[in-house]
Amino acid sequence: MKIIFFSDVHGNRYAVEQFFKDIKNISYDRLIFGGDVFGYYYEADKILSIFREKKVQCLLGNHDRMFLDLLEGKREEQELVKRYGNSYKKVSSKISIDNIEFLYSFSDRFEFEADGLRLVFLHGTITDSLNGRIYPDTVIQNFEDYKGINIVFSGHTHHKMIRKLSNGCTIINPGSLGQQRDGKGCSYIIFDTNLLSYEIRIVYYDLKPLITDIMEIEEKAEMKEKLIEVLCRNR
Repeated sequence: MKIIFFSDVHGNRYAVEQFFKDIKNISYDRLIFGGDVFGYYYEADKILSIFREKKVQCLLGNHDRMFLDLLEGKREEQELVKRYGNSYKKVSSKISIDNIEFLYSFSDRFEFEADGLRLVFLHGTITDSLNGRIYPDTVIQNFEDYKGINIVFSGHTHHKMIRKLSNGCTIINPGSLGQQRDGKGCSYIIFDTNLLSYEIRIVYYDLKPLITDIMEIEEKAEMKEKLIEVLCRNR
Protein backbone atom coordinates (compact mmCIF):
# COMPACT_ATOMS: atom_id res chain seq x y z
CA MET A 1 0.00 0.00 0.00
CA LYS A 2 1.25 3.47 -0.87
CA ILE A 3 0.22 6.20 1.57
CA ILE A 4 0.61 9.95 1.16
CA PHE A 5 0.58 11.62 4.57
CA PHE A 6 0.66 15.38 5.14
CA SER A 7 -0.19 17.64 8.05
CA ASP A 8 -0.55 21.16 9.47
CA VAL A 9 -1.72 23.23 6.51
CA HIS A 10 -2.95 26.09 8.76
CA GLY A 11 -5.08 27.89 6.20
CA ASN A 12 -2.29 28.09 3.62
CA ARG A 13 -4.28 27.54 0.43
CA TYR A 14 -1.30 28.33 -1.80
CA ALA A 15 0.75 25.44 -0.43
CA VAL A 16 -2.26 23.10 -0.51
CA GLU A 17 -3.03 23.85 -4.15
CA GLN A 18 0.59 23.29 -5.13
CA PHE A 19 0.65 20.04 -3.17
CA PHE A 20 -2.28 18.65 -5.15
CA LYS A 21 -0.57 19.66 -8.38
CA ASP A 22 2.58 17.86 -7.22
CA ILE A 23 0.79 14.57 -6.44
CA LYS A 24 -1.48 14.63 -9.49
CA ASN A 25 0.55 12.00 -11.33
CA ILE A 26 1.50 9.91 -8.29
CA SER A 27 -0.24 6.58 -7.83
CA TYR A 28 -1.32 6.05 -4.21
CA ASP A 29 -3.85 4.07 -2.20
CA ARG A 30 -4.62 6.40 0.70
CA LEU A 31 -4.34 10.15 1.16
CA ILE A 32 -4.28 11.06 4.85
CA PHE A 33 -4.16 14.47 6.52
CA GLY A 34 -2.67 14.75 10.01
CA GLY A 35 -4.72 17.68 11.30
CA ASP A 36 -4.72 21.49 11.68
CA VAL A 37 -6.66 23.07 8.87
CA PHE A 38 -7.08 26.17 11.05
CA GLY A 39 -4.78 28.75 12.60
CA TYR A 40 -2.31 31.40 11.35
CA TYR A 41 -3.47 31.85 7.72
CA TYR A 42 -6.82 32.56 6.15
CA GLU A 43 -8.25 29.96 3.76
CA ALA A 44 -9.50 27.16 6.01
CA ASP A 45 -12.92 27.08 4.33
CA LYS A 46 -11.42 26.72 0.86
CA ILE A 47 -9.07 24.00 2.06
CA LEU A 48 -11.88 22.02 3.67
CA SER A 49 -13.77 22.16 0.37
CA ILE A 50 -10.70 20.87 -1.46
CA PHE A 51 -10.29 18.03 1.05
CA ARG A 52 -13.93 17.05 0.61
CA GLU A 53 -13.56 17.06 -3.15
CA LYS A 54 -10.35 15.01 -3.04
CA LYS A 55 -11.80 12.60 -0.44
CA VAL A 56 -8.92 13.12 1.99
CA GLN A 57 -9.09 11.06 5.18
CA CYS A 58 -8.62 13.61 7.96
CA LEU A 59 -7.42 13.65 11.54
CA LEU A 60 -8.42 16.35 14.01
CA GLY A 61 -5.66 18.75 15.04
CA ASN A 62 -5.46 20.97 18.10
CA HIS A 63 -6.28 24.07 16.04
CA ASP A 64 -9.28 22.31 14.53
CA ARG A 65 -10.47 21.55 18.05
CA MET A 66 -9.94 25.21 18.96
CA PHE A 67 -12.18 26.26 16.09
CA LEU A 68 -14.89 23.82 17.18
CA ASP A 69 -14.57 25.12 20.74
CA LEU A 70 -15.02 28.64 19.39
CA LEU A 71 -18.06 27.51 17.43
CA GLU A 72 -19.51 25.85 20.54
CA GLY A 73 -18.92 28.87 22.76
CA LYS A 74 -16.15 27.23 24.78
CA ARG A 75 -13.45 29.73 23.72
CA GLU A 76 -13.31 33.46 23.17
CA GLU A 77 -12.45 34.72 19.70
CA GLN A 78 -10.19 37.47 21.04
CA GLU A 79 -8.08 34.93 22.94
CA LEU A 80 -7.31 33.05 19.72
CA VAL A 81 -6.77 36.21 17.67
CA LYS A 82 -4.24 37.46 20.22
CA ARG A 83 -2.26 34.22 20.07
CA TYR A 84 -2.61 33.20 16.42
CA GLY A 85 -3.65 36.25 14.44
CA ASN A 86 -6.68 37.22 12.41
CA SER A 87 -7.17 33.77 10.92
CA TYR A 88 -9.54 33.36 13.87
CA LYS A 89 -11.28 36.73 13.47
CA LYS A 90 -14.95 36.15 12.64
CA VAL A 91 -13.88 32.75 11.29
CA SER A 92 -17.11 31.08 12.42
CA SER A 93 -19.10 33.15 9.93
CA LYS A 94 -16.72 32.33 7.08
CA ILE A 95 -17.05 28.54 7.13
CA SER A 96 -19.82 26.78 5.21
CA ILE A 97 -22.26 24.48 6.97
CA ASP A 98 -21.08 21.58 4.80
CA ASN A 99 -17.48 22.14 5.85
CA ILE A 100 -18.43 22.38 9.54
CA GLU A 101 -20.18 19.02 9.24
CA PHE A 102 -17.10 17.65 7.47
CA LEU A 103 -14.86 18.92 10.27
CA TYR A 104 -16.97 17.12 12.87
CA SER A 105 -16.21 13.87 11.03
CA PHE A 106 -12.45 14.20 11.70
CA SER A 107 -11.00 11.51 13.99
CA ASP A 108 -8.67 12.06 16.95
CA ARG A 109 -6.89 8.86 15.97
CA PHE A 110 -7.31 5.90 13.68
CA GLU A 111 -5.31 2.82 12.81
CA PHE A 112 -5.27 -0.09 10.38
CA GLU A 113 -3.02 -2.91 9.21
CA ALA A 114 -1.33 -3.12 5.84
CA ASP A 115 1.24 -5.66 4.63
CA GLY A 116 1.57 -7.01 8.15
CA LEU A 117 2.21 -3.58 9.70
CA ARG A 118 0.10 -1.98 12.41
CA LEU A 119 -0.13 1.72 11.51
CA VAL A 120 -1.40 4.39 13.90
CA PHE A 121 -2.29 7.92 12.75
CA LEU A 122 -2.79 10.94 15.03
CA HIS A 123 -1.96 14.63 15.23
CA GLY A 124 0.06 14.60 18.45
CA THR A 125 1.37 11.57 20.34
CA ILE A 126 0.18 8.17 21.49
CA THR A 127 -0.57 9.55 24.96
CA ASP A 128 -1.97 12.91 23.84
CA SER A 129 -3.43 12.72 20.36
CA LEU A 130 -4.18 16.44 20.01
CA ASN A 131 -1.48 18.32 21.92
CA GLY A 132 1.44 15.93 22.46
CA ARG A 133 4.75 16.74 20.78
CA ILE A 134 7.70 14.52 19.92
CA TYR A 135 10.71 16.19 18.31
CA PRO A 136 13.82 14.39 17.03
CA ASP A 137 15.52 15.01 20.39
CA THR A 138 12.53 14.43 22.69
CA VAL A 139 13.26 11.90 25.43
CA ILE A 140 10.66 9.11 25.33
CA GLN A 141 10.10 7.66 28.78
CA ASN A 142 7.65 4.83 28.24
CA PHE A 143 8.24 2.55 25.27
CA GLU A 144 5.37 0.38 26.48
CA ASP A 145 3.00 2.96 24.93
CA TYR A 146 4.27 1.86 21.51
CA LYS A 147 4.09 -1.88 22.08
CA GLY A 148 2.68 -3.75 19.11
CA ILE A 149 2.75 -0.69 16.83
CA ASN A 150 5.00 -0.71 13.80
CA ILE A 151 4.58 2.87 12.56
CA VAL A 152 3.14 6.00 14.19
CA PHE A 153 2.32 8.83 11.80
CA SER A 154 1.99 12.20 13.52
CA GLY A 155 2.21 15.95 12.93
CA HIS A 156 1.88 18.99 15.21
CA THR A 157 5.58 19.89 15.63
CA HIS A 158 6.14 21.13 12.05
CA HIS A 159 9.50 19.30 12.14
CA LYS A 160 10.28 16.44 9.77
CA MET A 161 11.26 13.26 11.57
CA ILE A 162 11.85 9.58 10.95
CA ARG A 163 12.64 8.20 14.39
CA LYS A 164 13.18 4.51 15.04
CA LEU A 165 12.68 3.44 18.65
CA SER A 166 14.60 0.66 20.34
CA ASN A 167 11.46 -1.48 20.54
CA GLY A 168 11.07 -1.53 16.76
CA CYS A 169 8.40 1.15 16.38
CA THR A 170 9.07 4.02 13.99
CA ILE A 171 7.60 7.51 14.44
CA ILE A 172 7.13 9.46 11.21
CA ASN A 173 6.41 13.17 11.02
CA PRO A 174 6.16 14.67 7.51
CA GLY A 175 6.71 18.22 8.75
CA SER A 176 4.19 20.92 7.96
CA LEU A 177 2.69 21.51 4.53
CA GLY A 178 1.52 25.02 5.41
CA GLN A 179 4.03 26.48 7.87
CA GLN A 180 7.48 24.90 7.98
CA ARG A 181 9.43 25.58 11.16
CA ASP A 182 12.51 23.43 10.74
CA GLY A 183 14.09 25.50 7.97
CA LYS A 184 13.74 22.61 5.53
CA GLY A 185 10.64 23.62 3.62
CA CYS A 186 6.96 22.71 3.52
CA SER A 187 6.61 18.99 2.97
CA TYR A 188 4.75 15.69 2.87
CA ILE A 189 5.73 12.03 2.89
CA ILE A 190 5.10 9.04 0.64
CA PHE A 191 5.27 5.72 2.48
CA ASP A 192 5.15 2.28 0.88
CA THR A 193 4.10 -0.45 3.32
CA ASN A 194 5.17 -3.24 0.98
CA LEU A 195 8.67 -1.93 0.31
CA LEU A 196 9.02 -0.30 3.75
CA SER A 197 10.27 2.78 1.95
CA TYR A 198 9.57 6.45 2.45
CA GLU A 199 10.28 9.71 0.68
CA ILE A 200 9.86 13.19 2.13
CA ARG A 201 9.06 15.67 -0.61
CA ILE A 202 9.28 19.46 -0.46
CA VAL A 203 6.48 21.60 -1.88
CA TYR A 204 7.73 24.74 -3.60
CA TYR A 205 5.16 27.49 -3.91
CA ASP A 206 5.19 31.25 -4.35
CA LEU A 207 5.24 32.94 -0.92
CA LYS A 208 4.38 36.40 -2.22
CA PRO A 209 0.56 36.06 -2.30
CA LEU A 210 0.47 34.74 1.27
CA ILE A 211 2.78 37.48 2.50
CA THR A 212 0.48 40.00 0.81
CA ASP A 213 -2.48 38.42 2.64
CA ILE A 214 -0.66 38.72 5.96
CA MET A 215 0.19 42.38 5.38
CA GLU A 216 -3.40 43.19 4.41
CA ILE A 217 -5.27 41.13 7.00
CA GLU A 218 -3.18 41.41 10.16
CA GLU A 219 -3.47 44.69 12.05
CA LYS A 220 -0.57 44.42 14.49
CA ALA A 221 3.00 44.80 13.28
CA GLU A 222 4.35 42.18 15.68
CA MET A 223 1.89 39.56 14.36
CA LYS A 224 2.82 40.40 10.76
CA GLU A 225 6.50 39.97 11.61
CA LYS A 226 5.91 36.73 13.47
CA LEU A 227 3.89 35.08 10.70
CA ILE A 228 6.23 36.17 7.92
CA GLU A 229 9.37 35.19 9.84
CA VAL A 230 8.28 31.60 10.44
CA LEU A 231 6.95 31.33 6.90
CA CYS A 232 10.27 32.36 5.36
CA ARG A 233 12.64 30.74 7.86
CA ASN A 234 15.82 29.56 6.10
CA ARG A 235 14.19 29.52 2.68
